[in-house]
Amino acid sequence: MEDRLVPNSATAVTDVMPTVTPFDAALGAEVSKINLSKPLSDAQFAIVEDAFLKYHVLVFRGQPLTDEEHLAFARRFGELEGHVNKSTHHKKHNKVQVFSNVKDDGKTTGVHPELGTYVWHTDKSYVAIPSLTTVLRSPAIAGKGGDTLFTNTHAAYDDLDDTTKQKINGLKAEHSWKRSREKVGERPATADEIAAAPPVQHPIARTHPVTGRKCIYVGSHTSHVIDMDYDEGVQLLKDLEAHATQNKYIYTHKWQVDDVMMWDNRSTMHCVMPYDAAKEKRAVHRVVVKGDKPV
Repeated sequence: MEDRLVPNSATAVTDVMPTVTPFDAALGAEVSKINLSKPLSDAQFAIVEDAFLKYHVLVFRGQPLTDEEHLAFARRFGELEGHVNKSTHHKKHNKVQVFSNVKDDGKTTGVHPELGTYVWHTDKSYVAIPSLTTVLRSPAIAGKGGDTLFTNTHAAYDDLDDTTKQKINGLKAEHSWKRSREKVGERPATADEIAAAPPVQHPIARTHPVTGRKCIYVGSHTSHVIDMDYDEGVQLLKDLEAHATQNKYIYTHKWQVDDVMMWDNRSTMHCVMPYDAAKEKRAVHRVVVKGDKPV
């Protein structure tokens, strides 16, 4: 692995160009020789943005960011957005979500904070204009378990047979915050949440607005297929998700303290692996950048 600068160190300089090292997986790369606590130059940002589009998932190790620095980095990619689940909002920054099982006294709550993260999904597909990217940092990690899995939904689409491609091209699925919570046994959506995020329809075969590549756009937020027998549509969504989450398409991220990760929600699905939430402390801070209407 390449040597990297320690953020906030006296040796860190602004004109060093980042190094991108792809993972031995279907997606993902580590970006080193970069200090995310400082504003990136246009040349540095161009390297990061190019890697983001090429590898879909980027990892930045050893980045002990403040929430303000976290927000500033994410803002380089576009307009920041909040979340319908206000119970997860940071106390001082409403554009930061906190998923943590650590109480103020340092003890664990005993439960994972959001069951929906345990199943395959793409962030905020249940709104009309879903997320472009999610930027996550890890102030506390589980010693065992709690890995995050990512799958390359472009590669999964490319490998579909022509008959299946023809079948799903032009089809739309309904995505629903209310239904996704019901499916995982999470607390019911409130009336305010349903009003803020009513069900929406998106293409099952989504086209990336920058690269033009198609992907399989499904996951736990999907409810059913529009204009298809309900049970047949649900089975189609299950089959597509099963195809897209084969091991050959997956990168497994094993967290380290002060990792920063970002991923392209137009190219990936992800989920969290289980861990012992009664014994292990796990906390992540999340900032989301608004994307574009799926086509």
